[in-house]
This record gives sequence, C-alpha cells and structure tokens, in this order.
Amino acid sequence: MMSKVSILMTVLLMAIGAAMWGLWSSYFEPKLLLFSPERRVGNFANMDKVFPASHVPASTAPLRFEEQLKQIVENYQYNDRIHSVRDFIERSSSTGLLVIKDGKIVHEWYIDGYDASTNITSFSVAKSFVSTLIGIAQSEGLLSVDDPIIKHIPQLKDSAFADVTIEDALQMSTGIAFSEIYEDKSTDSYTIFDKMFIWAQPIDLLTGSYDSKSSPGKQFDYASINTQVLSYVLRSVYNKPLVDILHKKIWQPAGMSSSAYWNTDLYGTELGFMALNATLRDYAKLGLLMLNNGTLNGHRIVSSAWVETATSPAKPYLERGKIYGEWGYQHQWWLPKGNNQDFAAIGIWGQMIYVNPAKNVVIVKSAADPKFKDHEFESVVLFRQIANTLK
Repeated sequence: MMSKVSILMTVLLMAIGAAMWGLWSSYFEPKLLLFSPERRVGNFANMDKVFPASHVPASTAPLRFEEQLKQIVENYQYNDRIHSVRDFIERSSSTGLLVIKDGKIVHEWYIDGYDASTNITSFSVAKSFVSTLIGIAQSEGLLSVDDPIIKHIPQLKDSAFADVTIEDALQMSTGIAFSEIYEDKSTDSYTIFDKMFIWAQPIDLLTGSYDSKSSPGKQFDYASINTQVLSYVLRSVYNKPLVDILHKKIWQPAGMSSSAYWNTDLYGTELGFMALNATLRDYAKLGLLMLNNGTLNGHRIVSSAWVETATSPAKPYLERGKIYGEWGYQHQWWLPKGNNQDFAAIGIWGQMIYVNPAKNVVIVKSAADPKFKDHEFESVVLFRQIANTLK
C-alpha cells in the first residue's frame, strides 16, 4: 500500500503536471500551430489570443468611407492566360478584399467569419507603417535617415548595426546575417519566435545579437530584423511605446475608425517587423495617405517629399524588376515591375495594400495563403486590371 506521503507526492506531481500541461497548451501550443491549415484562418483574425498585444484606440475623428459599389472585373490576363477572379480568390485562400476608387468603397468582400470590423493581422504590411513613422520623425527633426543607428540606440554600438544607417535599414541593405527563408523553419525568421516565447528573450536584446555578413548599403537582402531596429529607433527618439507613437502620429489624425493592436514580446515591446492587427478599411487609409501625398482626413501627416522618396528606388539594385525578377524596393514599400508609379505593402500569407496613383485606387487584401510567394505578383497584375477598368 502507498503511504500517505507517497499519495500526497503523487497528487502533487499530478497537479504540477496538469498545470504545466495547461501552460503549454494555452500558451506554447497556439504558437506552434499558428500556421496549421485548420487554425491559421482563425489565428490571423485573433492574434491577441496567440501572442501578447498592446492596443491602439480608434480615432476620435474617424474617417468614414462613402460606398459606391460597382462590379469589378470577373476575369484577368496573367502569363498569357485568362483567369477568373473567383478562381484566384480560392487559389490564394483570400479572406477579404477591399477596393477603393476616388476615396469611395467600390467593392468589399469577406469570407470565413471575417467582416469589416475584423482586426486582421498584417505580417510585414506593418513594415510600411514603421517606415511612415520614420518619415514623420524625420520631418519633426528627431532624426535623419542618414543617421547611424547607434546615434539613437547606443546600446547597439558593439553589434553588427554599429556601421548601419537608418537608410540602410529602410532599404533592407544592412548586411545583417538574419536568414529569412519561409520554406525553412530553421532560419532566423522562425527561430526568433522560439527565442522570444520559449526562451523568454527580449526582442531588444535579440535585435543586436545577429552577426554581419556583408557591408551595409551594397545590396538588397530582406531581413525583418532591419524593421525591428527601425521601430527601436522610433521608441528611442519619441521615448514612447510604438503603439503610442502610431496612435498619435497616424491612427488619430488619419481617422482610423476602429481600435487595433500590435503584438509584443513577453515584455510588452512591439514586434515592429510584423503583427499590427487592424481592419481592412483602416489599412486602406495608409494607402490613401500615400496616394494623397501625405495628407488624409484634413491633416498633413507625413511630408509629400517623404512619399516621393519612399516609393522611388534610390540605388540601381533597388530598381523595379531587379529584385527576384519582378520587384523593386525603397523604404519598406515594394515596387512592382511594369509600371513606374504603383507600389505595395506586402506581408506573408497574402496580405497586401496596393496603391495605384494613376488610377486613384487603393486595394487591400487579406489571406491565409500557403502559396503566397507564387501569388504576390499575380495579385498586382489582377489589381492593375481592376484599377484600369474602374470608371
């Protein structure tokens, strides 16, 4: 027979085991299953249940869209073939599509429980918000894009960022050895989450932990840690959390009509390189802000010079068509080949804000697309044809 002490120890161990299992299943399991086919659609609309988050209040002077609904194209041409929009929506696992022409909503569509009030995750679309905040900070005299990163973050003076400028980070040209290959879960774009959420390392500490593999300012090499250091710079020059900066400088004056949130590490520091979560209508307002040369909702939010600079490649290796054969790049905006004006904020899994100044069109798409790389440029081709046919 078991002694009373043995019984108590057994009960205690079972209780500890149950508590540990509860912790794992409620905290670590959702992260491990973030991209699982049966959960990702739901996760992408509920990222505050996956990672910690800091909230952004809605604007007290919201910009409300007038609706003037129209039929958009049913078919489009891509790679010398005719495709149906319906087929593309299904192939790309899209969950929402919003089309704005001349400041009015002309098409809006959602599926899988998403609607106009859903806070949908952005992934790297968030990078374009960080870029815009850098532009605002520069116009306020708080920084220059020519500044070395360590001018504002001296804590990184012994890191690979020691010789990197803000401009280098904006252009994804830092030379930092941060590997980002989405097909390989051993790369830094995946393991950084283990470090933050399993090993409880602060994102600020991780930012300076990567080596250098090449000289800065010489070549394009997409690495999310570059945007994270930009958000670190913003927090330093404003001495505020990123969500507070976003609210004061963009969310409030641009008239964002819904509250939003930004996912954080375990210590409340925003993941500036991803995971801003907002409605498609509010994402569209960043596109409209850029379309309107930095003004929206009756406010000058960022300078027109910044809008021009942010969407015009400044170096030969950033020109349209020079990156992956289809893209150019500048200040955290992608510049598709075949047009000298349009540009896009792009996030993995099919998130996009597309801006077509010539046609006065902004298009926003959300998705949970496992083949997002195959569909990114096709999205632009479709969006161009939608823009070209809207009257």
